[in-house]
Amino acid sequence: MAGVTSATEPFAYPTEPHCRRHGPGGYTSYQSYRPWLEDEFVFRCIYCLKRMVWAPTDVWSVDHIIPQEDAKELACVYDNLVLACQCCNRMKSSHRVANPCLVAYGQCLHVSSDGAIVALNKVGDRLLRVLRLNEPRYQQWRARRMRELHALALCDPEGYEQVMGFPAELPDLIKLKVKSNSRPEGINDSWLAKRARGELPKVY
Repeated sequence: MAGVTSATEPFAYPTEPHCRRHGPGGYTSYQSYRPWLEDEFVFRCIYCLKRMVWAPTDVWSVDHIIPQEDAKELACVYDNLVLACQCCNRMKSSHRVANPCLVAYGQCLHVSSDGAIVALNKVGDRLLRVLRLNEPRYQQWRARRMRELHALALCDPEGYEQVMGFPAELPDLIKLKVKSNSRPEGINDSWLAKRARGELPKVY
């Protein structure tokens, strides 16, 4: 299933470039695209894979693949936007990194069992340097998170499903008003639509 990785590997980067399912257009504020991006990128940061259900009180950001400083005309273009946690958004700032819709991050980065992220090529090396993904506190947090998830999977399957599943509230994209939508079929492929059809996986 597109965008979904093995439940046993919560920090496994996608092995294929992301293929966008949605194509809304016409918003004058890029922040208005947030519900679409949450559904698009499966409710997690595209850069560090942190999930929204892990940090419900955190602030989440709409990040520009090509920074606004370099291309103001792309500021509100959906295909130039991704979902990021506030920390990664701040670290990336005006830097450029590989477009996850053109480059599979799973071919560039690998997360080890100790929480360290290994760069597999020059693209991965730049991602690590720009986003500072291997700072000790981040590495320690990933290692601790993996241990906690492993323990939950063994001892509390219901709790495991809660922290490895989808948010309770999913965006209802069909109710969102947009001037245009280049990929209208994506609404029927949204996670809310899948839930309504009984197709939403318990974990992802």
